[in-house]
Amino acid sequence: MSAHATPERYIALWNEPDPAVRRAAVAALWRPDGLHLTATRRFRGTEELVARVTEAYDQFVGGRALRFRPGGELMRNHGALAFDWVMTPEDRKDEVLAVGFDVVLLDRDGRIAADYQFNEPPEASEALDGQAERHLTLTDAARLYLPDARLVDCDGVHEGPHAITAALVDGGARLLAGSASAQHDALRYRWREDSADARADQGAEGVDFLLRDGTGQVREHHRFTRTRRYAG
Repeated sequence: MSAHATPERYIALWNEPDPAVRRAAVAALWRPDGLHLTATRRFRGTEELVARVTEAYDQFVGGRALRFRPGGELMRNHGALAFDWVMTPEDRKDEVLAVGFDVVLLDRDGRIAADYQFNEPPEASEALDGQAERHLTLTDAARLYLPDARLVDCDGVHEGPHAITAALVDGGARLLAGSASAQHDALRYRWREDSADARADQGAEGVDFLLRDGTGQVREHHRFTRTRRYAG
């Protein structure tokens, strides 16, 4: 399965009216023990995933004539995808009723191993914003990362605190953009580049997605980056 096709196929699944087609799509997209997580719920395996998608379809698409649609640019790096989606009336696609954001981690065969679904915008949280700031200003990953942690970004995979520190420091300064949010073992926050280029015609922005252990130490950090352009 092509990583390029995953967001389109993923979003189409939630609009699918045929139960048999929905089930087949779930089986094709997720691996048999794949996960789907929301802020308060956790689903594992084909049966739970089919039930989850069917519940959402019955509530929103079948029940209220709403539709899920792609909401923005796809970001990807080395087996991970991040993308926005919107929910609109079926006949009024410009009337956005809800916005979501998913981080999808793929296995080696391109199937979903874990899918973390967030609502937008996040609720403001000083505690979570403080955690995000600590990562954005980090100068020594050994303080917050496990010894076998890895950072995955557009340049590749960086393993261990020393390599992670070098990659984060060499990547330049970044500022928190909006509020951070968390669910289960994940912390997620948007950032923007803090540089002269970022204040000119174009710069970088993106999302950091961190998976942590029970003590808050990071075991996996995904950094998604895209270019943004300024008007005027």
